[in-house]
Amino acid sequence: MLRITVRGEGPGQQLDHPAGPLEFGRGPARDDVPRVQLVDAYASRDHVRVEFTGAALRVLNISHTSPVLIEDGATLAPGEHAEMALPGTFRAGNSIARFEWLPDPVAAEAPVEPVAGFAPPDDTPGPHIEVVEAPAAVGAEPVSLGALGSAPDAEKLAHWFETLVLVQQAAASSRAFLDATAEAVVKLVGLDRGLVLLRDDGHWVPRAIFPPGRPQFSSTIVSEVARRKQTVYRNFGTESLSLSLVGVDTVVAAPILDASHEVTGVVYGARELKPASEPPRVTRLEALVVQVLAAAVGAGLERQQQEARAVRSQVQFEQFFSPELARELAADASLLEGREREVTLLFTDVRNFSRISERLGAQRTFAMMQDVMELQSLRIREEDGVVVDYIGDGLLAMWNAPAEQPDHPARACRAAVAFLSDLPALSARWAAEAGEPIRLGAGIHTGIALVGNTGSRVKFKYGPMGSAVNLASRLENATKYLGVSPLISRATRDRLPAGFGTRRLGGLRVQGFADPIDVFELYPGEPDAPWRARRDEFERALQWFEARQWADACQSLATLLSHGGEYDVPSLQLLARSVECLRSQPDSFDPALAIAKQT
Repeated sequence: MLRITVRGEGPGQQLDHPAGPLEFGRGPARDDVPRVQLVDAYASRDHVRVEFTGAALRVLNISHTSPVLIEDGATLAPGEHAEMALPGTFRAGNSIARFEWLPDPVAAEAPVEPVAGFAPPDDTPGPHIEVVEAPAAVGAEPVSLGALGSAPDAEKLAHWFETLVLVQQAAASSRAFLDATAEAVVKLVGLDRGLVLLRDDGHWVPRAIFPPGRPQFSSTIVSEVARRKQTVYRNFGTESLSLSLVGVDTVVAAPILDASHEVTGVVYGARELKPASEPPRVTRLEALVVQVLAAAVGAGLERQQQEARAVRSQVQFEQFFSPELARELAADASLLEGREREVTLLFTDVRNFSRISERLGAQRTFAMMQDVMELQSLRIREEDGVVVDYIGDGLLAMWNAPAEQPDHPARACRAAVAFLSDLPALSARWAAEAGEPIRLGAGIHTGIALVGNTGSRVKFKYGPMGSAVNLASRLENATKYLGVSPLISRATRDRLPAGFGTRRLGGLRVQGFADPIDVFELYPGEPDAPWRARRDEFERALQWFEARQWADACQSLATLLSHGGEYDVPSLQLLARSVECLRSQPDSFDPALAIAKQT
């Protein structure tokens, strides 16, 4: 039986799934496969399919566009699959699904996984520091402590410690250490039955039993262990006993303590009544070993809780950061402290959004914006950018904070080029309903900003503040007038490596800034020879214009437009300004273009 817990944007869900495939997604179930429906704007309609393979969970990404993130850091692209050990976690959109076994404690047939180190195959070397000739050969049955006497020899004592270490090592990976502990109570300590009991809502629930069978234990002894917070062992012999202790000769029970020294469980062992020739009594040495096993369980459970807290922190961070950056922040949250940083900022906005939304209506507009935001967010996160906020029909993203990214201008430009290159395919899917192409304006600027939690103590919001943010927003707004996207500042352009195609468009005077801002068009692709030739001709015309040689500018632009540049908005605008200056011959001339803030 699998227990599945889902957390995300909607109410939490928990369900138990017996067997067979199971799917997760925003849409309704398809075919005859059961479906966990995700209340998540960023999950695909059909996102994940899981199948239990016996020892692990097979996770298949059935989305056409969105990745699936596995707890160990693996990313499944659409169509890919991977095996995930249990317990395990995957993320689809903003939803986190956790899977764990829910064993039936009374099932006599319940399988118990063998513990590494007890009986390894002949060709499997056991863990060791040095190779030592020992009486116990690899693969031999372990020697119980009851057979060691009061003074075990060094070789047997080393074998005992090796087994204890192997039990504790199992705690680093999964709940298998509970099974290993119950088995060690029998095979190492020499008792007949071993159990691990954990407290759940005031009740003692068996979580591991060896050998498999009905979980019999004395609630009186377990309660005494919980009250004393100490190990208890008793030798009953043929005394009159309670029903739970009929046929039991000896019992030992040790508390499992959490970090606050509270009892959260008990490691319990019992030996049955046997003929007088058998060892009749549990010894203090045996009780101490059970106590060591209980301490190992306590450490393992605490480690699991620490990992769960880290996962919760990572889920919070992944609302804003890429999975890789989220793991860094979970390990060092001081990176979030407010500080001045040079950052590269990206603003985007959907063109003609009001007109398109009127055609689509509220419900379809919401669906379209989910597709547009998902497209941008995926490309931004592929470049390890921070999606700071979704602002109406646009978004704000940032690079070089909280972690350092020396190539942050290039990362921002690559992300913008990537989602603008993918936009035509998305636009084609919505063409019939939207009535016009879906277009995005994008502005990019690199500058100093104060970066930190710009929200409140109640609601976390990591992002930038300062004039650099305002300038990036003004550049995005200017794309509406200049007719090109992305539009980048000189501060960004001067930090780009070779390979990016840029065209200088001149100076802009924008609201809130005294000096003009030199801006560039970022070519969304690999610049070819014809584009570079048109770029060079335009920049020559711009130089003529700025030098007040308007006739030369007009002649250069006329030549450019006659060779296939007739639809280039910056060329048409510069030609119109050159003609007007040639006509009026102004005494006062400002070559910078004034852009008022539009809504």
